[in-house]
Amino acid sequence: MKETTILLNNLLSAGQKARRLRIANLLTQQELAEVAGVPLEHVELLERNLPVPLDSKRRIHKELWAIKDRKRNALRY
Repeated sequence: MKETTILLNNLLSAGQKARRLRIANLLTQQELAEVAGVPLEHVELLERNLPVPLDSKRRIHKELWAIKDRKRNALRY
């Protein structure tokens, strides 16, 4: 099962991974845009694998991974 998950993650685009993380964190595109400080359109474009300004892409990914890390750390304690 773990090998299948690893293989699937390797096949997903950055946009697909971002969408999966967003949904796993129970965020709407609008909520992610607000916490990342980017326009909603940039979240939509990223998830569709369309060109997005690099700064926005970095902010979106940074916020998604920060949420994931906070959840992981909360489970440890």
